[in-house]
Amino acid sequence: MTLTWNWGTGIAIVYTTFAVSTMGFVAFAMSRPVSLVSDDYYEQSLQEDAKRAATANATALGARASLTTADPAILQVRLPVEQASHASGVLTLYRPSDAARDRVVTLTLQQDGTQAVPLAGLQPGQWLARLRWTADGREYFLERPLVVR
Repeated sequence: MTLTWNWGTGIAIVYTTFAVSTMGFVAFAMSRPVSLVSDDYYEQSLQEDAKRAATANATALGARASLTTADPAILQVRLPVEQASHASGVLTLYRPSDAARDRVVTLTLQQDGTQAVPLAGLQPGQWLARLRWTADGREYFLERPLVVR
């Protein structure tokens, strides 16, 4: 028995190969874990205008509001001294590649408007430090990239 190769056989082989490879890729993609950037990304997108206003408020404070890492193991939060006694908020250490590793720290400022946040225990790599606080009835938001070694 001899198999004859003609254009019909070639097309059938190409279509079959395409279908099998497509099904293989779909099976592979479905087996991969899906980690959303955040669970409530839709609600966060609705709050984008408020976030822009809060960012503008923080920018207006200039260098009086900052997130710095003079020591690689400590993130230093600094807010204006006049806000230190009544500011409330949270610092989120956000891991873009793995939302399960995010850490949220409640803002507890000293009288000079500073708070030291230890970075011990964080996985090395790229992080985002996001500080959101309220003082004098105004919302503020400050974000800074952070590399943990």
